[in-house]
Amino acid sequence: MADQKSLIIKLAHIYYHTGSWDKAIVEYEKIVGMDPADFNVHMTLGELYLKKGDLERAYKEFELSANGYMREKNVKKAAGSFREMANLIQKMVEPQDLQKAIGMYKDILGKLPESTETMTNLRDLYLRHNQIPEAISYTLSLGDLYNRLDYVDKAENEYIKAATLDPAHAGAQEKLEQLRNELKQAKP
Repeated sequence: MADQKSLIIKLAHIYYHTGSWDKAIVEYEKIVGMDPADFNVHMTLGELYLKKGDLERAYKEFELSANGYMREKNVKKAAGSFREMANLIQKMVEPQDLQKAIGMYKDILGKLPESTETMTNLRDLYLRHNQIPEAISYTLSLGDLYNRLDYVDKAENEYIKAATLDPAHAGAQEKLEQLRNELKQAKP
């Protein structure tokens, strides 16, 4: 069975890299039939469906891979799948159903709270709909996350955005001032 899977994978890769996406999908589906827990294949199927413009099937494959990677505690790979899901929510769901999109984004954040793409999409959605307090909340959360991850420039930019959205927002001003003080103290 391992030899057969290996041959199918090689054929699927050839189809994928030559742009024969329908044929590649058929071969990758065979692999999923043999090994449904191969989340790399689900991720690849998501990419193929995305290339074909089948956004719903792409989303389902990315979701299968994300959930599988999370069960395996492979957060790095799950993050890639969740990133694709967040981008698809923005394209597929946001234009038709704002509340559903918010729920889907929050579901991702419930599984992977450090999904910067999801937080960014959610913040931007609130901004587009002039829901400033919610936008500020996610902007500050994003700044805090960047700060924890030691992306100080990105954190500062998020705090500046929050302070610009509401100059009277004490939390935004406080976080910005605190970060700048830490930066001054860190300089030799």
